[in-house]
Amino acid sequence: MLSWGENCQQGFRQRDGWSVSAGDGVHLLNLGFDITDLSADHSVLAFIKSNGDAAIIRTTESQDGERHRGKQKLVRCREKIQAVVCGDNMVTLLSKGGRVLCVDTTRTYIPRPLEALCNIPVSQVACGGQHSVALTKGGQVYTWGQNSRGQLGLGRVETCIDLPQRLGGLSALPVVLVAAGGEQSFALCVSGAVLGWGRNDRGQLGLGDTTDLNTPICYLNTKKSSHISCGKEHTAVLTKNGAVFTFGSGEYGQLGHNSFCNELRPRLVAELLGAKVTKIACGWHHTLVLTESRRVYSFGRGELGQLGHAEESHPSVPLPVQVPQDTNHGPIITNIYAGGNCSFATSVKEAQEESNTVQVSNITPGVIDKWISECNSKSWKKIKGEILRTFSSASCMNQMFLDQIKDKHFQTSSKYCGLNMSLAQRAFKKLSRKDDVLAEVQAAVILLLPSLDEMPVGVEGLRIFLLLNELLYWIQRHDTQGTSTTLTEAVAAAVQRLSADSLQVLGAWWSSQTSSTKVRHVAVWKKALSEILFSQPVYHGSWLKNLLLVLQNMYKANGRVAEHQRIPEQTFCVEVSKTFLEEDLGIWRSTSNGKVLDNQPFVLCNFPFVMDLKSKKMAFDIYAASTMRAHQPTMMTSGPATESCFFLGLKLNRASLLEGTFKQLAAAHPKDLKKPLAVYFDEDPKLTDVNKRDLFHHLFPKMVSPGSGMFMFNDCKTLAWFRITSKQEDKTHIFLFGVLCGLALWNNSLIHLPFPLALFKKLLGVEPTLEDLKEFMPDVGKSLQCILNYGEDEIKKLDWDFNINWEGSEVCLDPQNPEKLLTVLNKKEFVDAYVSHAFNASVETVFKEFKRGFFQVCDWDPVTLFRPEELRGLLVGQDVYDWAKLKKNTVWEVCFSSSTKQMFWEVFDELTEDQRKGFLWFLTGSRRVPIVGMDQVRMNVQVTCVQNGQHYDQHFPGALTCHSILYLPLYSCKEIMREKLTEALLTEGVFSM
Repeated sequence: MLSWGENCQQGFRQRDGWSVSAGDGVHLLNLGFDITDLSADHSVLAFIKSNGDAAIIRTTESQDGERHRGKQKLVRCREKIQAVVCGDNMVTLLSKGGRVLCVDTTRTYIPRPLEALCNIPVSQVACGGQHSVALTKGGQVYTWGQNSRGQLGLGRVETCIDLPQRLGGLSALPVVLVAAGGEQSFALCVSGAVLGWGRNDRGQLGLGDTTDLNTPICYLNTKKSSHISCGKEHTAVLTKNGAVFTFGSGEYGQLGHNSFCNELRPRLVAELLGAKVTKIACGWHHTLVLTESRRVYSFGRGELGQLGHAEESHPSVPLPVQVPQDTNHGPIITNIYAGGNCSFATSVKEAQEESNTVQVSNITPGVIDKWISECNSKSWKKIKGEILRTFSSASCMNQMFLDQIKDKHFQTSSKYCGLNMSLAQRAFKKLSRKDDVLAEVQAAVILLLPSLDEMPVGVEGLRIFLLLNELLYWIQRHDTQGTSTTLTEAVAAAVQRLSADSLQVLGAWWSSQTSSTKVRHVAVWKKALSEILFSQPVYHGSWLKNLLLVLQNMYKANGRVAEHQRIPEQTFCVEVSKTFLEEDLGIWRSTSNGKVLDNQPFVLCNFPFVMDLKSKKMAFDIYAASTMRAHQPTMMTSGPATESCFFLGLKLNRASLLEGTFKQLAAAHPKDLKKPLAVYFDEDPKLTDVNKRDLFHHLFPKMVSPGSGMFMFNDCKTLAWFRITSKQEDKTHIFLFGVLCGLALWNNSLIHLPFPLALFKKLLGVEPTLEDLKEFMPDVGKSLQCILNYGEDEIKKLDWDFNINWEGSEVCLDPQNPEKLLTVLNKKEFVDAYVSHAFNASVETVFKEFKRGFFQVCDWDPVTLFRPEELRGLLVGQDVYDWAKLKKNTVWEVCFSSSTKQMFWEVFDELTEDQRKGFLWFLTGSRRVPIVGMDQVRMNVQVTCVQNGQHYDQHFPGALTCHSILYLPLYSCKEIMREKLTEALLTEGVFSM
């Protein structure tokens, strides 16, 4: 062993008193044994022999101030020791079994176990001046001792704490190393994040200030830090790439920056560039480094020889230590130690491969194969213990499945999780093959969840939540007994305890995963949610709340990424039972009406993104029906109840349909608009749903046509938009048009409404975009997209300003700067202003009237259940015709023979596509399919009633559109059926305006 500095040779028992000196105070000591660990402080030095024995050498000070080392004394201990640290007069030993043993050298050399950690295996201990830090094998950090500057990290003001206390804020972090200096403490995470706390008056925490901290704070996330060493008032950090950063006190040059100034932030030791460093060690006021080429450099305080070179007493740059050679071979340095005012290096005869990388705990395929293999009871007991230790520790789990390809996990940040999720997927899939193993994993995770911190220090503590989501997926897939529900509920609760910042990070990590991973993770929570939504009795407790909030976090995160990275919004949707919706809507209505209920349940309708379109439509219809009933008279109503009390009745003349409709709607009381719509034609008192459908079917094509003059149209006349108008009559007509659109939706009727998606976005408070302008005006939209793609030269060639022509008028898109030119810097501003003018500014007053009319009928809350494209589909339907599904869903009256059924479908199949659409109108009152699909069209075929003496062949088919009932005569042959059916379909277009 090499030794230099204060009393460098004293105290050690050397073989035959043999030592070699290099002339600069560096001595090669022949101890006769190898040293595996060594630590020194001001008053004590201790080391571990390769056989696991520990020895201690005390330093005493005489009355004249001279310091002398005593003789080395063997520690009497039954356990073999693997590590040692010294602090003042206290020596702390770590046994190979993970027990912490303390020796008070002022009293005895017999170690005593640290009772508080007796049952907790420890992997590392660090000592500062008068405090200690321990890292357990489960990744937990404990501190005890003096706390005058917050060096225990407990957030408390006590100056001294004798018993080890766990740092809860670090419980989930994958801590792999701890370090302690004079009155500062550090922890290092597996992916290089550094956490510091304690004294900081010289910048020894490296945070850019001089404020002490009594709780840990995380930084240096992307430096690939692999080791930390602390002096009394300075700190050194080694990276995996072999670079050294130092900070804190530079009073003696111990930072190596060619100055004696303090550094408040980590600064690279530039003099060491090119010499890859593998080890670092800090003494009280000096620093040692060992390079890959086995050379030792030192810098800092050196008047006692602790630097190993005589040129300067306090060199502020790294200088090589003069290593002595024995007569045979030069020593190969393997490790360095610095403590107090002395330095040491251990050596071997032959070089060994070493790495400065911290060992990562991981579940290898071999470990999993062992777990799921057949085994005896003794082996199974051992396996259960391994599973428990692995999955009941957040720290261990956060070290698993790291992306170690090119050390990518060292780039972990708020945007990147550092995990190899494919590796995790394969591992969990393999684990799920054995039920017993999966049960043990579940039990261990249940024990783990309550310990997870709400605000983990540093992002590495959040990896566990991604892993748990993946694990839950495989547990659910193999869960035949329903046992996964408890675990899923507990994980959801743990996620919801996280802070908003942590949820933001988690969302960013999740949204960056592959689409298949994201879909699997969403499926976990959807499955649990579906079980609740179809449970009896209906449940509205915290379990539902946590599930909805977890899904909401995922949904929002999905919406924050680029469109090509998103999973479809339908991925989040589940079907909801009618029973649940009815109760949920009751609660929802009471809260929207301003009623505050005690212990208010969580309401599903506030999370419409999880409801599939069928459920949303059902919820809207239930809400509308309930509102309609609320606006109708009850048994308690005084006076006679006439038909007009129950309906919004429109008595119309077919010859003046539009004029009559507008006139009667303008005169209607707003409350009456909420009632069911009843339409009567030409003095016919018969109340039928057919009339209502006829009204919408014929009225809207007339209103929304170029000939009506109410709207402007795009160049190909396929889509309409509002005109710029200041006439009150026009605004009134637009208001009534909005009322009619609202009535159609409220009364479950499809209409002809050829407007761009921008209309429905604006109804729901969503801003239209360039994509909407591309839909309405493809050529204009394409030109604006080109502008966004143009570079500076192309923009200059255009020579455009911010003035455009809209509906034949000159419009300035920036009225404050009428001479403003289009440039490459403001091109997006120009495009956004163009889109905004087209869909907002130009029609502001007109659209306001339309919206007012629409919501005069429909309540805002149920409409907001839908996305813009869904709202459009509800009003206009879709043109996707699944005729096979119509056949499948048809119900026949029992008196129809199989031959008649076959004859009908043969006739139907021979119809043209346009005739089939006509048949759909004949049956339902609309040529378009409801947005939820042909499943909503369930045709009920009944036999036409004929009077005695009449024959079926004399009659046409009939229909009751409100119930999709087809009245079909029992025709004698296929030809007559075809003739009567096609003739009946011709009446579809016969209607006078």
